[in-house]
Amino acid sequence: PELDKFMETYCHALHRYEEELSKPFNEAMAFLQQVELQISHVTRTEFRVSLQGDGSSRHGRMEGTEQDIEDEEEEDEGARGCGEVDFELDASMDHQTEDKQLKEQLLRKYRGYISTLKHEFMKKKKKGKLPKDARQQLLDWWNEHYKWPYPTETEKGTLAETTGLDQKQINNWFINQRKRHW
Repeated sequence: PELDKFMETYCHALHRYEEELSKPFNEAMAFLQQVELQISHVTRTEFRVSLQGDGSSRHGRMEGTEQDIEDEEEEDEGARGCGEVDFELDASMDHQTEDKQLKEQLLRKYRGYISTLKHEFMKKKKKGKLPKDARQQLLDWWNEHYKWPYPTETEKGTLAETTGLDQKQINNWFINQRKRHW
């Protein structure tokens, strides 16, 4: 339940990031179109920068006809003149600092929980096979008590001392052995 709540909060934060990042991206694309239009007016050619699906950009240049350029000029009457650029650096910087603050706040809030989860995941790694000698001693006990392979707590204790394994490892070995062979 706590993990579900954390994941919902995390998903909500990601959606918020997406909304916040899509606005500057759309503004940048609009700015790029303005710059392309200004370049085409200055050079009397069409200049396009298009983003590819992989995030790389492609520059292309095509000769524009006089008619195309005149059509673009008619569409752009009332737009900014050549050389005028409207940057909204303050707004984008505010978004960046706001994003950093949100990230820091989330990290402070969930730092303990995240470290606990990391610790649990680190503990749950498989330790591999049991040592060969310990496994052989358990098999010997199994073969002697094949008809009723349920060691008592004292027998488990002595097996733990002789093999050097934990009680839990011994219990699990017997459970798995009974599932496989009994």
